[in-house]
Amino acid sequence: MKRKFDFATLAGVLTWLLVYGISIFILQRVQPGTSHWLVHVLFLLYGALFILLTTEQGDFALSGRFGRPLLALQLLLAFALLWQLPGRHFEFLPILTVIWAAMLPFVMRTAQAMLVVIMVVVGWFAVVAWQSGHSVWITALLYGSFHLFAVLVQSASRDAEKAKEELEQKHQQLQATQQLLQAASRQSERTRIARNLHDLVGHHLTALTIQLQVAGHLSSGDAKQQIDKCHQLAKLLLADVREAVSTMRQYADVTLLDAIQPLVALLPEQLNVRLQIPAAIMLNNLQQAQHLLCIVQEAISNSLKHSGASEMQITAKVTDGKLQLTIVDNGKLSANWQPGNGIRGMQERLAECGGSLAITQAQGALQLSMCLPYQESDNA
Repeated sequence: MKRKFDFATLAGVLTWLLVYGISIFILQRVQPGTSHWLVHVLFLLYGALFILLTTEQGDFALSGRFGRPLLALQLLLAFALLWQLPGRHFEFLPILTVIWAAMLPFVMRTAQAMLVVIMVVVGWFAVVAWQSGHSVWITALLYGSFHLFAVLVQSASRDAEKAKEELEQKHQQLQATQQLLQAASRQSERTRIARNLHDLVGHHLTALTIQLQVAGHLSSGDAKQQIDKCHQLAKLLLADVREAVSTMRQYADVTLLDAIQPLVALLPEQLNVRLQIPAAIMLNNLQQAQHLLCIVQEAISNSLKHSGASEMQITAKVTDGKLQLTIVDNGKLSANWQPGNGIRGMQERLAECGGSLAITQAQGALQLSMCLPYQESDNA
């Protein structure tokens, strides 16, 4: 499983271990022979929560269902350590809240995170001032600036990660759209050539066949034999032209499988997409194809952002002149889930195609079932 902060997570773990180790070392020096089991428990719980919260997906991650409560619990553990380790030997303990502050931008907006950090710093150093009995405002200002710096750096990291994800999604959509445009160009050119062959060459060959047939009736002897041979050749040539026209029209379209594959080719490793789409399903209507691509792209984005899924299955079939497309993953919907703009956009796109969207739950995950008219290829 990937980590949210990558090297930043590793740096946070190492910093926590360093604070933990130094604190225990100082405790053994200033209070030799005393059991410090509660301090060990508090430090270990704090580190375990940090590692748990910075996992990429899951109910206990920052973006998960229990992310905010666990983040609040981690802050309480830091304050508990402050209560257990008062005095002038542990002035470095605010480093724990600096680590904590670095996670805030991933659960709230930057302005909110900065406000929360200011309140935490004020509360922390108010306790320190009460314990020590003297003013610590200079230290509070210094550590407060460290907290705000951590929030701003992680906010920039969050924005960069979000921009990267959006760029990857646009790139995938661009590749799929490019394939559709190439298919449209090929379809237009093949249709033009097929129409010319059918309307011009086919017309002239038909006229030639009729004239040769008439000439065969008006002639005799060796001349009639030669005209009959020409007549048979003209009929064969006309049949070949008609077959070529049908073949060109038949392969002028793009398959649904070929259109969707570029969308899933560059997805993050955390989401494995399985396609159960017959290669025979063609996208004969390019406007419908574009709508389907946007719908599949939105479904993949929703799964990555909200469901915490590791697998997604996309199934398609054609029944009674209807294209049925089903998208389901193994993620979990939140208890208060409500359809957003993405779902409404899917419904609007399907309505333009004369289709409909059914939303159900399959083992706690969202299942999207789409049904729309399937346009057969015109091979005439």
